[in-house]
Amino acid sequence: MGHSTWRSQALASIDVSSNRRIIPFALLGALILGAVLAPLDRSIRLELGQGSEVESLRRLDSQFGQGLSVAILGGYRSVAANLVWLAKNENWEQRDFGGTLAKIALATSIDPRPEMFWLNGSRIIANDMPAWEVGDPNTDILFQSPEGRAIVQDFGKRALAFLEGSRPYHARNSDILLEEGMIYWRKLEDLEAASQRILEATRGENPPYHAFRLYGEILTRMGRKEEALRFLESHYLTLPDNSYDAMKVVVADRIRALREELESKAN
Repeated sequence: MGHSTWRSQALASIDVSSNRRIIPFALLGALILGAVLAPLDRSIRLELGQGSEVESLRRLDSQFGQGLSVAILGGYRSVAANLVWLAKNENWEQRDFGGTLAKIALATSIDPRPEMFWLNGSRIIANDMPAWEVGDPNTDILFQSPEGRAIVQDFGKRALAFLEGSRPYHARNSDILLEEGMIYWRKLEDLEAASQRILEATRGENPPYHAFRLYGEILTRMGRKEEALRFLESHYLTLPDNSYDAMKVVVADRIRALREELESKAN
């Protein structure tokens, strides 16, 4: 997802009155929060520098999490987390690994409730950072060489480790479970693990329609076509007729194709 989208989503989640008289107070608050949080940002950078990102990200929440929010920020943690997230964009633009990871970790530690932090943070790690590692002119090697695939898988594992931190706050969040499934699928090429996460997503809170279609597709790719057919047939019965997102016609076409393929093999 692009930088402008992250910025617009982050700004949208900050509750600031349209009354212009509060702008000076908001700016003053931002400066104060910046001064308070700067030492924590440096501490997180140090933590990230002492071990692998996977190990460090797993430890950061306990060190800089809810205690920080309650003791220092109180009811302003949502504003503070959004300010940190916006500040992260400068590091992202500069392709600063340490600064980007530090601010992603700090934002989710201050306020772990917004799923946007977790989803976009994982996408930065899994999708952007491999390209930073090799440079834009060399991104083809990420898909065409064993060394490139190793880089993609490494950052995929780091993204999954980051998403583990969302568990206490978003245990049944279908979007996060689906994101994990797609990382297993696209980055680690682990279809079994991917299928398990995507199935969990279909059973989570407010599952999106495309999670069901993806589960049927991954079952098909794994050779479990009879199971895919049964799953999609069951899903089809729940779909509304007049919903673009449901894509009922697409599901019907997939069911028809699977039936024809299985019948052809049976004959």
